[in-house]
Amino acid sequence: MGGDSEALGVLRNRYQPVLFNVLVARGARPIEAEDLLADLWGDCVDTSDERPSLLHKFSGKCPLQNWLITVATRRLIDLKRKRQPQPDAPAHDNESGTTFIQRVPAPASSPVESGLVELLRDALQRAFADCPAEALVMLRLVHLHRISQRELARMWGCHEATISRSLTQAMDAIKRETMRRIKERDPWLELTWEDLVQLCETQDIGFL
Repeated sequence: MGGDSEALGVLRNRYQPVLFNVLVARGARPIEAEDLLADLWGDCVDTSDERPSLLHKFSGKCPLQNWLITVATRRLIDLKRKRQPQPDAPAHDNESGTTFIQRVPAPASSPVESGLVELLRDALQRAFADCPAEALVMLRLVHLHRISQRELARMWGCHEATISRSLTQAMDAIKRETMRRIKERDPWLELTWEDLVQLCETQDIGFL
């Protein structure tokens, strides 16, 4: 499909408006969005050299539109970081301790990770690290081991509503802290929690 200009034209007509609006909503200036998308569509064309079409990297594990949005967002982050000096990243909290996230195996990272993966993983890891240990245990039991809140209430010797409230408070804190760290790292980037979840679905974040 990468070498078929007619098929590429169909894709461009279908996804260009969506991608443009997403990039502008996430902090790109209109001219930046136009330039990024021009490069993106250009990379979707097979060339005579050894560089394959960008579309060859699409695995089909998620909708094409979501994948293209992720690629475009990653390129936006890389572009902004090249143009703006970056402050030193803060030291990891509780580096010597063992957290819930650190106990979940993660696949080996590639030698050079994209700015998007680095940004999402760092923000999420730090947010989880700041979460109280008891809340992390509850989250792990519910979301990884599929233990019901009623069963947790019996284990903790409390009312089910208490468990529900603790889980909600923990997730709210993780959301707030994750978004705060993303904004702290890249102040120009405008992401919602729903945006972040969508991006995580198309990226190998490691511990999710």
